[in-house]
Order: sequence, then C-alpha cells, then structure tokens
Amino acid sequence: MRVLNVDDKDENRYLVESLLKGNAFEVVSAQNGAEGLALLQSSQFDLIISDILMPVMDGFQFCRRVKADEKFRHIPFIIYTATYTGPQDEAFALQIGADKFIQKPCEPDIFLSAVHHLLNTAKHAESNSYRFKSIPEDEVLKLYSERLVRKLEQKMLQLEKEVQARKIAEEILIQNEKKYKSLFNSIRDAILVADMDRTILDCNQAFMDLFGYSPAEIKGENTVFIYANENEFRRIGAALEDDADDSPHIYSVQFKTKNDSVFPGEINIFFLRDEDGAITGYIALIRDITERVRANKTQKNLESQLHQAQKMESIGRLAGGVAHDYNNMLGVIIGYSELALKKLNFGDNLYDELHAIHEAAIRSADITRQLLAFARKQTITPQILYLNETVHGMLKMLRRLMGEDIALAWIPGQDLWPVRMDPSQVDQILANLCVNARDAIPGVGKVTIETQNTSVDEACCAVSAGFNSGDYVLLTVSDDGCGMDEETMANIFEPFFTTKELGKGTGLGLATIYGIVSQNTGFIDVHSEFGLGTIFRIYLPRHKGFLQQREYEELVEIAIQGQETILLVEDEPAILDITATQLKGLGYTVLAASTPGEAITVAQKNLERIDLLITDIVMPEMNGHQLSDTLLLSYPNIKTLFMSGYTSHTAGQGLLIEGGNFIQKPFSINDLSVKVRAALKIGHK
Repeated sequence: MRVLNVDDKDENRYLVESLLKGNAFEVVSAQNGAEGLALLQSSQFDLIISDILMPVMDGFQFCRRVKADEKFRHIPFIIYTATYTGPQDEAFALQIGADKFIQKPCEPDIFLSAVHHLLNTAKHAESNSYRFKSIPEDEVLKLYSERLVRKLEQKMLQLEKEVQARKIAEEILIQNEKKYKSLFNSIRDAILVADMDRTILDCNQAFMDLFGYSPAEIKGENTVFIYANENEFRRIGAALEDDADDSPHIYSVQFKTKNDSVFPGEINIFFLRDEDGAITGYIALIRDITERVRANKTQKNLESQLHQAQKMESIGRLAGGVAHDYNNMLGVIIGYSELALKKLNFGDNLYDELHAIHEAAIRSADITRQLLAFARKQTITPQILYLNETVHGMLKMLRRLMGEDIALAWIPGQDLWPVRMDPSQVDQILANLCVNARDAIPGVGKVTIETQNTSVDEACCAVSAGFNSGDYVLLTVSDDGCGMDEETMANIFEPFFTTKELGKGTGLGLATIYGIVSQNTGFIDVHSEFGLGTIFRIYLPRHKGFLQQREYEELVEIAIQGQETILLVEDEPAILDITATQLKGLGYTVLAASTPGEAITVAQKNLERIDLLITDIVMPEMNGHQLSDTLLLSYPNIKTLFMSGYTSHTAGQGLLIEGGNFIQKPFSINDLSVKVRAALKIGHK
C-alpha cells in the first residue's frame, strides 16, 4: 500500500512516516497541497493523509481538488489536523469529500485502526458505485470562507493573547532587569563581565568605585588597564587558558586604579558558556584585600612580638635564678677578700692578687645586677619622681659619656606627670641608651632626649603587642647613628647579644632596660632603619596617687663602728659565716641563725639584748618579711634590715622597699656598716 503524506512541518511528516513504514506501508511525503497534486499526477497512491493549515495550498483546497478530479476521487482521503478541530470544520471537510477527519494528536493504535478500516471499506466497495456528492461551488466557497474567517478570528484572539502575554513577559523582564541591576550594583565586590577577548561587556557600581572610572570609560575596553602592569595582565590570561573548567578560580593580583595607585587584590573567575558548552566569556569578582594583607602582616608581627616576649620571660627567669646563686657566692668572695686585704699592707706579696680578686668580684656583681634588672627581680626602692628633674640631674654625666664629637640635646616636656620608680633605674636606662647611641654614631653626631605626656588607647594596643592602654610619661632617646637591620632588631633585648667588638660590651645594656621598664609596668617601642638612626620610646605609667615625701631626706654622718646586738638570719652557710664575721669586725655582737625557726628561738632567749634583725628575704619555712612581722607582734622594738640577692615573692615585679632598710647582695663591709647604722636609726617601716 502506497500512502501520500502531506504536511508542512517536518516533525509531523516524520511521525506519520515512521508509524506507517513500521506497519509495512510505503510512504511518499509532500509539504503542501500543490506538491501533493503533482505527485498524484505521476504516481499511484492507495491513501491520502493531509494536514489542513499549509502554505501555497491548504488541506481543504487539496481535498476539494482531489475529489473534483475523476482520476483521484476514488482514493480515500484522511484529514489529519491540529488547527481546524471544531465540529463545523469536520462537517465541512466531509462535505468537500474527505473520508475521515482525525484530530492531532492521536494514539498510534487508533490512527492505524482508522487507516485500515478506511482502506478495507474502499477495497470492498464497487468501483462504479463510488460517487462524489458534489455541492455547488458558491456554497463551498461560502463554507470555506466561514472556516477561514473563524480561523482568522481564532488566530487574532490567539495573537492578542500572545501579544498580551508578551507584554506581561516584557514587563517581567523589565522588572527582572531592574532587580538584576539593583542586585548587581548592590554587591560590595567589584563585578566585571567580559568576553573571551577580555573586552568589558558590563560592570557594577562597586567596580567603578574601586577603580575610579565612569561607565563610558570602561565598557568596550580591554581589561589590561586595571592591572598594575602587563605582566600581571598576561599572567591572569595564561591562568584563564589553563584553568578553563567550571570550578571557581581565585588569583592574587596587583591592580591599578585610574589615579595609578596600586593595591593588592583577589580575583575570583567564573566562565560563561553557551548551550553547547563552549566558553563565551567570564564573570570576575574583584576584591581589594589591602586590609587583609595589612591584618596578616600585623598578625605576624604580633605573633613575633609575643614569641619574643615569651622568650624574654623564659630567659629572665633563668637569669634571675642564676643571679641569685651567683650573688651569694660573690658575697662570699667579696667579704673574705676584703677581710684578707685588711690584714695585709699595700706592698705585701699577696695584696695585688687579692685586690684583683676583689675588683673582679665587684665587676661581676655589676653584671648580676644588670641580669636582675633584665629578669625584673631587681630589688628597688620606688619614689615619686618628675622625670625632667631626674634627667636634668644626669645631663652633666651623660655629656661626659658622649664625648666632644656628639651633641646631646635635651627637650623637656611641659607640665610632666609624675612617675613612681627607683631613680637609680632611670639612671640605668639613660646611661645604657646614651652609651649605645654614642657607639652607634661614627664620628660627629647627635643624641636627643625628650619627655612628654601621652595616652595610649585600645586601638593602638590592638596592633602592638605588649602595649597597655592608659596615661604614660614618654621618655624618648634618639640618635642619628648607623641604625639597625631587622635581624639585629629581633635580638636587641636578649641578654649577652651584642654587635660590639669583643671586650667592648656585655650585651646586657638593653636587656637591663627591658627588665627595668617591665618591672615598672611600662613598655618599650623601638624604631630603627639601617643607616638612618634609632629611636627608643620608653612608656612609664603616670602616677596618679598623692605625692609623698620620703621619711628621711638624708642620713647624718654615721659612725662605722657599733656596739649593738644583731640577730643575723641567713640560710646560706657561707653567707652567714662571712656576714657574721664582718659584723663582729665592726664591733657588733652577733647572734647567728640559719633558719627562721632557729631565729625565733634565739630571739625568745635574748630578746632584751637584740637591737637589730638582719634577715635574708628568701628562706625555707617562712620568708624574711614573715619572720620580721612574727617577731614584731611580740617584740615591737626590734628593728629590721632586709638583704637579698633578689626576691620573687612580689608578684614577679621585684621587692618594693620603702624607706631604704634593705641591702642588695653582694655588698662590701663599708656598704654593710652604713646600712646597719641607717637601719638602727630609722627603724622598721
């Protein structure tokens, strides 16, 4: 069986062809009625299937022409349509000769059943009995026109609906476009849309704000102008070629703004693809990471400063422990060497050797004092000071230290706040800083000392490790010397670190300053550039309490010898022996005890005879303060002189002794004699 299939749509022809060919039909297709008539003239067909709505000649006209021709009217004709589907359309089709009217879409089984039924009916019918019932042409035209008018009306209604739907869609698109633009421009990151040639297609407001360009200056331009240099532009271009996949890619880039300022940025790139998956361009999110870079650098600096502070604290604890034991041994050496020297004449054979031993011990004691200052375990006698007065009193000595080639400038601040610290510590700070400044100046130069009031806020503390907020008196010492490099700066406060030649420095000067400032709850800021000089800023807390006068202004001339009875308490046997020997040599009666418990027992037996308690501070059983307080509860007339190599029993900040009734180990016989007479005169504070 041969079937003529007429339809203007390829997909419709394909479906009918596939269905019929799959059921053993031979199918020939045409795109409209005119092509169908041409095929009928040249070939034999057993069935015609035709759509209605087609160009050139529609299905109604085609059916009318077939049924009007005696050669073709016997061929069964099926109207298969999706457009003219009303009852009047079906009636008209049948009136003009169609044998079957089927609406699209139709189930394959139903469609095939209708085809077979129609073919069987035509096969069994008598060939001369088939007559086409012709209707007048004017009636056909009338009905056909009605069909066309109705279809036109339907089409107009459909078009109106489509136009309305399009208007709604356009309005939605406009609103979506506005929303997109609003969202696009509200994003804080700069957004750039570009094609594969890296030509800018679009950008948001953040992009224009970041780079400083107007829309007219940006769109249509290549992205090369936003990079710091062509190397950066080419580097990102190469990365785009290497990383052309759908995962996001983030690159660190140096960008450049319209005013040529360069900033560190981060670019996050997403590729745009068409329906076939081909890359058509990309979207780039650009972020200024200047603050992040600065924060990372600050974080690294803080971590470095914290590490340095922890290291210094560890070294300080070690130095303090060593200095304590070292001081005890030096006390023994100094004491016995002095006793031995007193027994010899200046020209005796052993005098020079003993004198050298004594001098070496004295110099060693100076080193341990610096270690104790660094370790913040130096015993101090704080006073209310005005730095301007203290510094002014040192200027003459400092100028001698500087020498003639180095000018010393003094710039005192106005209305300076008071501070509370040991004046000898101020002397140490200034002397060490000025000596270092002098050694850093090759030839002629200048050192400047300044003071001023200042306040440190929380913002400053957040970016500077070791800083604490509050009011401070700022002591600044600056020089125009050789300066320091970063490696030197990282080690300047470590004990025994020095850049000076062998024998010209112990490496304890700045370590001492660090310990003194920390002991007084201050902090240090150092700025130095190699070849440009150094600035040390010492922050000392402002004293806000009442100004107090010392209980004694000066000591009257004191007799070296004495006759009083002294209770001496020291847990180090060698120190106990030498100190007892020294005191006896000065004329005192000495009651020696190696523990606090033994001292209490001795005091109970000899209370009426004891004038002075001399006690070490750090001892087993109880410390020197506790021993003194215990004895004073029952015997308030006992006076006290404390001694120590250092103390760690004062919250890690050193022992604060008011009134001067303290002697630092190691000490000479003369120092001891003066302190004993002062303690007997002043009494216990």
